[in-house]
Amino acid sequence: MHRAAPLSLALSFGLALVACGNVVVPAPGSGDTGGGDGQGETPPAAEHGDPAPGSGDTGGGDGQGETPPAAEYSVQYYPGPDHLLVRKADRELDRCVQLNASTPPLVQTGLDIEAPEGWSAAYVLITDRAADCEGPAGTSKGRKVSVTGATGTLSWEAGPSDYVLCNISVDVTATARGEPEAHHLFATGLSIGGDCP
Repeated sequence: MHRAAPLSLALSFGLALVACGNVVVPAPGSGDTGGGDGQGETPPAAEHGDPAPGSGDTGGGDGQGETPPAAEYSVQYYPGPDHLLVRKADRELDRCVQLNASTPPLVQTGLDIEAPEGWSAAYVLITDRAADCEGPAGTSKGRKVSVTGATGTLSWEAGPSDYVLCNISVDVTATARGEPEAHHLFATGLSIGGDCP
C-alpha cells in the first residue's frame, strides 16, 4: 500500500497529524466568490446576518463600510481511531468552531449531523478565540462555550490513496448556551492530501 513520504515520516515520529489544509472564505460583499481555485466556496450571506454578496451594504452607513474579516476553514485528519476535524476561524466574532467526526461512529446526544457511512459527529466545540483554530487539536486556550445542539451534513469523497479525503463539504449549524446567535459552518471543496482530482 503506497503512502506519501510525509505521512510515513509523521507516523514514524509518532505524530498524530496526517494532513491538513486551509481555505480562506472571502467575506460576504467583498466581490470575491471563491470559485475557480478548487479551494472551496463562499458560505451563504445569511451567516451572522451579513448582507448579500454584491449588495454594497456592508453596514458602514455611508455605503463605503468596511468588509468584515474573512472566515478561514481548515481540516485535519488523525488516524487510529480515525478523526476528521473541520474548523472555522471566525475573525469577526472571534470564535473558533470545531466539528470532530470519527469512526467507528459514536452516538452523541444533541448532535443531528449526517455523516458518511461508518462515521458520526463526535462533538462540536466553540471557543471564544478564533486563534484556537490555528494549532493542533486539543490546544484551545479560549473559553469553551457549551454547545446545546447541532444539525446538518458532513460529506466527502474517498481519495486515490489512504488518508486522502476529497471534496469535503460541511453545512452544520450549532447552537450554544450564552451565544447570541447560532454558528454556521459552510464550506465545500476542502481536502486532506494533495492527490485530489
